Amino acid sequence: MSVSVLPENAPAPRMRRIRNARTVHRGDLIEARAGGRVAYRGEVRDTAPGLSTIWLRDEETGGAVAISTDEFELFAA
Repeated sequence: MSVSVLPENAPAPRMRRIRNARTVHRGDLIEARAGGRVAYRGEVRDTAPGLSTIWLRDEETGGAVAISTDEFELFAA
C-alpha cells in the first residue's frame, strides 16, 4: 500500500467527502484515506453498499483493491 501525506487540516483541492457508499458509482474517481493519509486512489470498478465495500483500480499499481467504507474515509473529485 502506498501512502502519501496530506498537509495537516488541508483536504485535497476539489475533493468532497463521501459519507454514503450508495452515492459512489462505477467510473467515479475516489481517494481512500486513513489517518489523514491517502492509502488508495483510483477508478471505482464495482460497489456493494450493503457490504460497505467498494472495488477500485489503484492508479499507482493498476491492481484491483477492495475498500471497506468502515475502515477508510472516502473522497471524490
